[in-house]
Amino acid sequence: MIKNLLTKFLCFCFLLFCSDSFAQLAEIKPFDTAKSDNATSDRIFADAVKENMLGNAKEAEALFNKFVTVKPDVAAGYYELARLNAKENNTVKSEQNIRKAISLDSTNKWYKELFGNLLATTNRYAEAAEVFSQLANNNKPNEDYLLKASLLYQRAKMFEKSIAVLEQLVDQRGADEDVLMQINQLYLKQNKIEDAAKTLRRLVEANPKEGRYYALLAEMYLNNKNENKAKEIYDEAEKKFPEDISVQLGYAAYYKSKNDSVKYTEYINKAIGNRTIDEQTQVTLLVSYLQDMGKDSAAISNALVLTETLVKQKPENGAIQGVYGDLLSMNGRPKEAIEAYKKSLKKDSTNLNIWQQFLFNLTDKPNADSLIYYSENALTLFPSAAILYYLNGIGYVNKGNYSKGIKAITTAIDYQPEDNKGLLSEMHASLGDAYNSNKEFTLSDKAFEEALKLAPENATVLNNYAYYLSVRNVRLDDAEKYSAKSLQLRPGEATFLDTYGWIFYQQGKYEKARELIQQAIDKNGKNADATLYEHLGDVYFKLNDVEKAVQNWMKAKEKDPGNEQLERKIKTKKLYE
Repeated sequence: MIKNLLTKFLCFCFLLFCSDSFAQLAEIKPFDTAKSDNATSDRIFADAVKENMLGNAKEAEALFNKFVTVKPDVAAGYYELARLNAKENNTVKSEQNIRKAISLDSTNKWYKELFGNLLATTNRYAEAAEVFSQLANNNKPNEDYLLKASLLYQRAKMFEKSIAVLEQLVDQRGADEDVLMQINQLYLKQNKIEDAAKTLRRLVEANPKEGRYYALLAEMYLNNKNENKAKEIYDEAEKKFPEDISVQLGYAAYYKSKNDSVKYTEYINKAIGNRTIDEQTQVTLLVSYLQDMGKDSAAISNALVLTETLVKQKPENGAIQGVYGDLLSMNGRPKEAIEAYKKSLKKDSTNLNIWQQFLFNLTDKPNADSLIYYSENALTLFPSAAILYYLNGIGYVNKGNYSKGIKAITTAIDYQPEDNKGLLSEMHASLGDAYNSNKEFTLSDKAFEEALKLAPENATVLNNYAYYLSVRNVRLDDAEKYSAKSLQLRPGEATFLDTYGWIFYQQGKYEKARELIQQAIDKNGKNADATLYEHLGDVYFKLNDVEKAVQNWMKAKEKDPGNEQLERKIKTKKLYE
C-alpha cells in the first residue's frame, strides 16, 4: 500500500507541473443529454465531442460555444470549453469557463479537479490547496486529494496546514513511514526540532523491532547540533539492536563528527563486516570508506586489514578482490595487487576501472610483455577506450618497440575526450618521450609543446621536456625556464634538481651544476640512481677534479654494472660526451 501511495503522489507531482498537465486528466462522464429537452442542442454537444475526439480543437470549441449559447444553464459545456482552453494554454478563458461550470454544478468533483489544477499551474498554490482539501473532505477515497493538498500547501509555504492534511492520512493509514517522514521534514523546515523528534518517536513506537528508526532519530539530533541527545539515543539503540547496520553506521557518523578516529574506525569496521548485509552493500560501504579516508595512512592500513578479512570470508567476490587490489597498490604491494586484480577480472571481466588499475600496476619496464598482453586482451572488450590504447603504448615503449608505442599512444589521443585536459596532456607527453627515444626530436618537441599547451602547470612534463633539450644541448634558455618553473611548482624535487643542474652543466656553469646535482643525490639518499652519480662525476671532471670524478663514476657503476660508457670513463679517467 505504501508503494501505491507514493506512485499516486509522484504522478500528481508530474501532472501538476507539466505545461499541459490539467489537459491530460481522465475523461469525465459525458454531458447527460437526458437533461436536455432540445434535440438540436443534443446534436451540437455530440458533434462537439466527436470533433474533440478527432483532434479538431477549433471546430470543437466553436460547437461548444454554440452549445452554451443555446443551453447557458448546462455546466458540461463550460467544462468542455475550459478543457479546450487549457490545452491551448489559455488560462484566462479556461478559468472563466470552469468557474461558470462550478457555479452551475458545485457538486461535480471533476470540475473542481480541473479548477484546482488550473490554480496550481498558475502558481496560486494556496487557493489550489484549499480546493483539493475540500475535495478530500467531500469524497472518499481521498488519498490523492490529501496528497495534492499537502504538496500545494508546502508550495505556498503553509507548512502547518500541510502537516494537518498529512495527519489526516496518518489517521487513515496508521504510522505510515513515508507520510510521517514528510511531516518530520516539514517540522524541520520550521526548525521545530522537538516536534520533528516526536514524529520519529511515533515510528519507533510503531516499529519496536527495527533499529533504523532509532538511528533516524539520533541522526536528526546529530544533524541539528544536539550531539548529547544523539549519543543518548544511539546508546539506547545499541543495547536493543547491537547488530543493526543502521545503528553501527550512525555511531560511526557520530564519532566522526567528534573527531574520534579510534571509535569511528571501530564502528565503520563493524558496519562493513556486518554479516547481515549483502555483499554488494558491503562493497558499497567499503568503497565509500576508501573515498572518505583520503591519504590518511592509518585509515588506509585499517582498510587493508578490513578488506583482507572480507577477502577471506568471500574469496569468490570479484568486487571485493578489486578493492583489495586498490588497497594493496596504495600500500606499495604491486605484485599482490596484480594477483588480486586478476582474481577480480576472472569473476567479472567487464569492469573497465579494474582493468585500468590492473594495467597501471604493470607499467614498470620488467612487466612490459604483460602490459602489452593484458592491454590487448582488454581492448577486445573495450575497443574505444583511450586509456587502454595509452597503456598499451606504454608497454611497447617500455619494450623498446617505439614505432608500435607511438602508434598506440596516437590512437589513444584520437579517442581521448578533450574535456580531460590533464590526461590528454599526459598522453602527449608520453608521445614526446617515445619520439625522443626514437630520435625523432622535432616530433618529440611538438608533442611536448602540445602537452604544455593543455596543462602548462604540469611540473613533470616541464622537467622532462627541459631534460631532453639539455641532453641534446639545444634551446638551453628554454630548458632553463621550463626547469625553473618545475621547481617552483615542486620545490626540492630530486629529479628536477638534477635536470636543473644538468642544464647549468651544458651552459658551462659547473659550480652551480655541482651544487644542484649534489642536492639531488642528498635528497634521494640511498635511492640515488646511477645517472645522478654519473652526472656529478662529469661535473667534477669539468671542474678539473679527476679523482672525485672517478669516485662518482664508480658509484654510478655499482648501481648500473652493465654500463660500458661508465667502464670506459673509469678506465681512461676521461670524459666522453
